[in-house]
Amino acid sequence: MRNEDLLMEKLFYQDTHMIDFEAKVTECVQEKEGRFRVLLDRTAFFPEEGGQGPDAGTLGGLKVLDVQIRKGRTAQKDPAGKEDTAPREDLIYHYLEAPLKEGSLVKGHVDWPQRFDYMQQHTGEHILSGLVHAKYGYDNVGFHLGKEEVTLDFNGSLTLKDMREIELEANRIVWRNLPVLVFFPAPEILAGLEYRSKLTLTENVRIVEIPGVDVCACCAPHVEHTGEIGLIKVTNVQSHRGGVRVNILCGERALGDYTLRQDSVGAVSVLLSARQDRIPEAVTRLKEEALREKQRANGLQARLLEFQIAALPSPEASPNAILFTGELDAIALRNAVNALCERYSGYCGIFSGDDSAGYRYIIGSSALDCREAAKLLRERFGAKGGGTAPMVQGSIAAPENEILSFFSTRFSS
Repeated sequence: MRNEDLLMEKLFYQDTHMIDFEAKVTECVQEKEGRFRVLLDRTAFFPEEGGQGPDAGTLGGLKVLDVQIRKGRTAQKDPAGKEDTAPREDLIYHYLEAPLKEGSLVKGHVDWPQRFDYMQQHTGEHILSGLVHAKYGYDNVGFHLGKEEVTLDFNGSLTLKDMREIELEANRIVWRNLPVLVFFPAPEILAGLEYRSKLTLTENVRIVEIPGVDVCACCAPHVEHTGEIGLIKVTNVQSHRGGVRVNILCGERALGDYTLRQDSVGAVSVLLSARQDRIPEAVTRLKEEALREKQRANGLQARLLEFQIAALPSPEASPNAILFTGELDAIALRNAVNALCERYSGYCGIFSGDDSAGYRYIIGSSALDCREAAKLLRERFGAKGGGTAPMVQGSIAAPENEILSFFSTRFSS
């Protein structure tokens, strides 16, 4: 049977809450990658379209791997007997891992939790986009609704504070439980209708209206009343292509995110021995204490470094001075290397860290090209870093004994 002879009834337009249906298999074709592409005479599966992912579920007991929409044409004859090849409504392909018999009746089952989740997210997006458009005049120029992430792109500047205000108004609309109206206006009515749309549309335009909030052209299933959304939460606002990208969560996703964050905050509260509303104060205090301890440790480490320097072989015994020490700030390391360069004619290097975490190093010399030492360390140990002839710095992941052996062997004189 040719695609051109097929008609398809879109059940998701008749009832967005329909999850079980029966349909006739009008075509089943195996594709190169091994999947089977199935056409039905009617379907409740919404395909990937308008920035929204496809429905999930089963068809004839088989898992539906994907649902896509493609252009179709009708093969009818006009009164003059000529074939009419004008475009008609799109065909919806269901992709399965095994074939279904053409002409057979099969039962389809749409995954309701995913369908309802998508409806919550999409209707929530309409509310937010409608409010942003009404208040700021910005258009929603990008929308993605996946299984984990929902993003809205606006062609204007918005701050998190701006979106917090929009968020509050959006949830007030949810609580009012307004109806979500869906209709296909006649061309003459559409011509005088103000509605949001990313495309210029002239016929078969499906309008989704939330009275007093938003009027938008949209192909996707939506909740019947705003109260079904439950909750709308803005989670992030960031600059994007001259405008902003807004991340949102609605309904059960928002509740799940709140639960996750609540559990995380609770765990941190226990670790800090602080009430949840006092966590910022406790973290600030802990950071200040950690800074003081780090400064104290650096002071002790610098003092230890002085003793290590004093214990080095004399310049007459060795032209090089190589030391290993604990964590120390870069300024202290550089000062110590400069001091060593005044006494030793070879390479003067200090490696700060330990064998397990690796070392930060600074190597200096008053007479030699330190870039050569950095090159050899890179070749031998895969060290990173660079600098100028008098001084180089970087990082290295190698044991202390191997680094010391390397210097004593390669730069012994």
